[in-house]
Amino acid sequence: NGAGGKEGCDEEPDRSCEEADGESGAGAGEEAGFGWKVTAKARAALAAASRLATRSAMAGALVAVGGWAVWAHLLPWIQGHDYFRLRSIRISSDETRVAADSLAEVSGLYGDTSLWDVRPASIEATLRDASWVKQAEVSRHFPWQVSLSVTRRRGVAAAVADGKAWLVDADGVLFREVDDAGAPDLPYLSGWDEAPVQVEKAARLRTLVSLLDAAADHAVEVSELHMEADGTVWLYAAGLKASVRLGKPARAARGLDRMATALATLGPLADRARLIDVDYEDRIVIRGADDKLPVMMAAQAEKGLVLRKGAGEAPATEGATDPGRGGTGTRPTLGEDGRKAERHG
Repeated sequence: NGAGGKEGCDEEPDRSCEEADGESGAGAGEEAGFGWKVTAKARAALAAASRLATRSAMAGALVAVGGWAVWAHLLPWIQGHDYFRLRSIRISSDETRVAADSLAEVSGLYGDTSLWDVRPASIEATLRDASWVKQAEVSRHFPWQVSLSVTRRRGVAAAVADGKAWLVDADGVLFREVDDAGAPDLPYLSGWDEAPVQVEKAARLRTLVSLLDAAADHAVEVSELHMEADGTVWLYAAGLKASVRLGKPARAARGLDRMATALATLGPLADRARLIDVDYEDRIVIRGADDKLPVMMAAQAEKGLVLRKGAGEAPATEGATDPGRGGTGTRPTLGEDGRKAERHG
């Protein structure tokens, strides 16, 4: 510390000492936290820099707030400008019974509407509220055009519930009530509403709709599909007087195959059948309009046997391959149990 140092500084070199002339550590310099000497000028410079940063931040905030205020006042003016007024609406719809003007009105699209105020998602939801609308798409094209596309539901059947008929689409959705005079020539679905809860009713209806597709794959023109409370399905085909008991929906495809076997066996006698039950595991049961059907079937089978013999063919036994069917299938037959069932009505 030199000659002017205080006593004890040499003894405790780590302790800060004041100059002998009485100046404080602030004048000569202070020991910083990292062992640096911070002078009064440096401290003043740091304080000035801090004040400058604070002022700059405040100025930036003021500029941002001012910009937002300007934009908040400018945006309504831009959105309301005539340049963005709706001038063109392009509408595409496959429903001819609903005019384009009606769709525009339902969508809330008017000539004085600003394109900025058009909300496509909201309009699509509004259009889908109409039961006949399956899909709706709305898009904006700045500065002044809106495109609107609507796809309608298509009826694949008429679902009967509570004495009323409703058109139902391929998804099993009821979308329009029809009266007897205006009912289209479509298959009828009945019995599906015999369920305690709505969810089960919807599931039963979708099942019947899916069976329509299965029947179409088997070239069966369905007049009506009826589902009993336990899920058993009955089929009524166009041009067939007999009702067909298909059984549970899970076995419907097999039931349709066996129905074709029964009709092929009946041949021209199909009009005399009144019931074809294909839900048995080991046989097909056919009930006729009277007790003559078994006798007529036996005579038909005997006649067919004679014709085959006359043509030089070997008699086809039950379960044998039928050359007339390409040699790949089994000759359709009801079996002895089936014939017994017929004779017993």
